[in-house]
Amino acid sequence: MLGNLPLVGIAGPLVDWLGRRADQKAQLKATDELSESPEDMLSDIGISRDDIETARRRPGRVS
Repeated sequence: MLGNLPLVGIAGPLVDWLGRRADQKAQLKATDELSESPEDMLSDIGISRDDIETARRRPGRVS
């Protein structure tokens, strides 16, 4: 009988969570790659190493 229960109530939030998790992983990867960039490149794009470190500590907030 349990096999006949609809998974629609579970699938939506799970898909949303998986999407958010994929976004978080992509942001963390980009932050890590950016933190390894040379200082002159960072200044060319207008970001400081402090900004990168702040973003790394607060991955849930994107500004």
